[in-house]
Amino acid sequence: MSRTDRIAISLPKQILQAVERLRRQTGETRSGLIQRAIREMLAGSAKSARVRQYVEGYVRNPESGEEIRAAQASALKLLAAEPWE
Repeated sequence: MSRTDRIAISLPKQILQAVERLRRQTGETRSGLIQRAIREMLAGSAKSARVRQYVEGYVRNPESGEEIRAAQASALKLLAAEPWE
């Protein structure tokens, strides 16, 4: 098990009440719920960074007209080969 450290945080009453309601619904401890929320936020942030990098790569190196036409031709062949009925 990994080492944990204790921290103290201050929350507005409204947020703490929402945390307590959710904690009771999920059966989690307060610490568990807050850890999960932070993990999800960090994962979402990392995913957003990867998407930004992906988009920036395409902006820097967009497909050529030839690549687009080749992809369209391949898609048409695959779709024509499908049994649609």
